[in-house]
Formats: sequence, C-alpha cells, structure tokens
Amino acid sequence: MTEKQKLRTLYVTVDYLSTLAGLAAFSIVRYMVVPGLTERYSSVWMFFTSVGVKLTMAICPFFMLLLYYLSGYYVRVIAKSRVGELLKTVLCVGVASLVFFLVVLLDNVLPRRVYNYELILLFFAMMLPIVYVPRFIITTWIRSVKRSQPPADYMLVTSGNPGEPELTSCSNIGKEYGFRIKAVCNLDPDGHDCCPPGVEQVALENMERYIRESGIRGVMLSPGSIDSDKTMTLLSRLFPLSIPVMLSPDDKAIVTGRVRFDTVTAEPLTDLTDPYLPDSFMAVKRMMDIVVSGVGLVILSPVLLALGVSVRLGSAGPALYSQERVGYHRRPFRILKFRSMVVDSEPGGRPRLSSDHDPRVTPLGRWMRKYRLDELPNLWNVFKGDMSLVGPRPERSYYIEEICKKAPHYTLLHLVRPGLTSWGMVRYGYASDVPSMVERMKYDILYIQNLSLAVDLRIILHTVRTVVRGEGK
Repeated sequence: MTEKQKLRTLYVTVDYLSTLAGLAAFSIVRYMVVPGLTERYSSVWMFFTSVGVKLTMAICPFFMLLLYYLSGYYVRVIAKSRVGELLKTVLCVGVASLVFFLVVLLDNVLPRRVYNYELILLFFAMMLPIVYVPRFIITTWIRSVKRSQPPADYMLVTSGNPGEPELTSCSNIGKEYGFRIKAVCNLDPDGHDCCPPGVEQVALENMERYIRESGIRGVMLSPGSIDSDKTMTLLSRLFPLSIPVMLSPDDKAIVTGRVRFDTVTAEPLTDLTDPYLPDSFMAVKRMMDIVVSGVGLVILSPVLLALGVSVRLGSAGPALYSQERVGYHRRPFRILKFRSMVVDSEPGGRPRLSSDHDPRVTPLGRWMRKYRLDELPNLWNVFKGDMSLVGPRPERSYYIEEICKKAPHYTLLHLVRPGLTSWGMVRYGYASDVPSMVERMKYDILYIQNLSLAVDLRIILHTVRTVVRGEGK
C-alpha cells in the first residue's frame, strides 16, 4: 500500500468514526429536546435501539462518506489546504443536515415549525466540529511530519549556464515547498559546469538515468528555460518518470494558458504533471466511470457473451484480445477488446495499423467495428481505473514515439486517463497512419483544455449516435 493509499484509508476511517460519533451525540440531544420522544421511549437506550435510529446509524455514515468523496476531499491527501478542508467540511455537513432532516426527521410530529429549523441547525452545529476537528488534527500532523523530514532532492532544468542569483532564487523557492536543488541539467549543449559545491551537473542525455538512480523526487524548470517545442520534448521524457515537474505560473502559461496554485504563503508553483482539474470534478468523473461501467457490464453481459461466442466460432483464436497500451502518466496497462482480426495479424511483431479494406479484419470483426462493439470489453478497463468513459484513446508505445517525433506535445494527453471514447474519435474516427493520429490529437488536446462533465456528456451522446447509426470506421 502506497503512502497516499494509507493516508486515504486513515481519512476515510476517521471520517466514518467521527460521523458515527456525531450521529450518536445528536441522537442523545434529539431525545432530550424533541417533544414526545421521552414519552414514547422510557430511556435513551430504548431510543437508541429503535429501528429508526439503528437504520440511521447504519446508513447515514456511508451516505456522508459518499458526500465527502464527491466533494473531492479524498483526492489529495498529502498536500491539503486547511482552509479548503474547512470549506469542504462545512459544505458537506450542510448538505447532510438538509438531507438528514428530509429523510429522518420529517416523520417527527413537532408542535411548532420552528423546531424543524432548530433541529437542522443543531445537527449542523454538533456534526461540524466532531467531523472537522479530527480532520484538522490529521492534516496538521501530516504537515508537521513533512516539515520535519529532510528536504526532497529535486533537479533544476535550465537553459544556458545558471548564475548564482538564479540558483539562489530557485533554492529559496524550494525551501518553501520542502525540496532542495541537488542537481542541475543544462538544456544548452554548449553549456559548461558552473554549479556550486554540493550541486551536481547532469548531462541532458543522462537525465532520466540520473533521476532514476539518484532518488530525485521532482524537477523544477527554471524561468527563461522554456519554449514550446523544447518544453514538450522535455515533458515527453519526464512524464514516464512519474515525478512532479514544477514551473512558475508565467512560464506555465506558455504551455497551457492556465495557472493554478494551492498556496498564498509561498512563491506560486504549478505542477505540469497535474492537470487543472478541481478535486470534486475528478471525484465525480471517477464515480461516473465506476457506476456506468459497472452497470454497463451487468446489463450488457448477455450481449458480451453472445459476441464472445460468435467471435470464438467465427474464426480460429480467442474471443478476447489483450494488448499493452500507454495510459495515465504513461503507465502501461492491458486493454481488452473483442478480437476483430485473424490471429497473428502482425507478423514479426512489427505494429501495423488497420485500414478501411484491411484483409486481416474478419467479417464479424468488420461488423463489430462498424458499431464499435469490439470495444465493449473496455468497460472492464474503465471499471478497474485504467481508463475513463471519456478521454484520449490510448496508443501503443511504438506509435507514441512516432507521433512525438512530429508533435512532441502529444505527451500532454497523458495528463488524464485514456477513454473508451473521445472527442478525437467522435470527430475523426479511427486513424490508419501516424499523420492521421497527429491530426486527431488536436481534438484531444482541446478536450483536456475544456474538461467538464457537460463536455463528457456531449461526447458520450455523440458516440451513442455514432454507434446507433453504424458510422464507426
């Protein structure tokens, strides 16, 4: 279990217990203040063991955990903002107070309507501190542990020979974020050694190997070292390493046109490996992926079974086809599809794209591709988290390298999970060569720059229309 997974488990466990404690405390006060409860139940224990309270204690904590999740509270667990934490807690407890009243308290016969509002406020006033104080303690403890640890080793990537003021400035920024400059990599091939004692000079061709072997935890791009082509080529080399790539807002605007920072007490830095996505959006999008793909797998199971049997009987070979693709942050995964080609369709192991009249495609495979039924097993990849319902289509490493030779900014597509469908697929369809992939890529870049649930819904509706009309290519 990774550090993030352990912390996420800790937050979820504490939230569950504190919510349970808050409900118990509210139930005691409710028993004492709501007219009629003391007459109906002779003791607090009898009230606690009543069916309604037991159902509340069993169901409500999980409902509130769902609210916390959808607010994005569990997305970032290491570098939380305590102000943002407070606001999310207030929002979730406020929504829970209204829902709790409508579902649980509405059956109480109260002599005065004002009691209803008093109970809502009482629930909110009791639940908020009971939930927030443990969160605050955990977050403060995590921040203190991080501050007490030795600073993480970062590499400074610069163009030309970094002077003393530049190194001092970058080092000071690093102290505010808890890292130190251990090495400098010069993008200028004519640059020479000029690093102060304790800072190593790394050749550009050895950058990736040095990062892997020396324990570098992140990269900082220095001001003045960025131009569009150079940046995209550099990012295509850094993204597979799964480490933060920090950049000042002014420079980041050259790359993405967006600025995001999470602190006002330090020099703002943004992480290019982390797209500008609100935590709540990421949580809701992932929840939609899980729900839709899970329901889809269940409802479509007869169709999946029938297609699998048809593929197996239609031509020699397995029904399912598994292939390695490159996904989120360039992490490889195995994508599942119904086999639409003959076995051994790539002799010699050399990747080959399909064309409109490709003889390798079986008759059943051609029909499935027309309606994109061969991609239905992708729902399992979506459910697992390898993919999303909407996102850039994943490609193989071989074609990614070929695309990056023509368009280095293709690497930006790995900022999000690949998708079952995408704007590029809707607008352009399947690609039969690398230039077509590059042409399709611009739609996927625009998608990332305009990510929203509304955009995802539009793309899904266009995909459904494409499938119903049989316009897949």
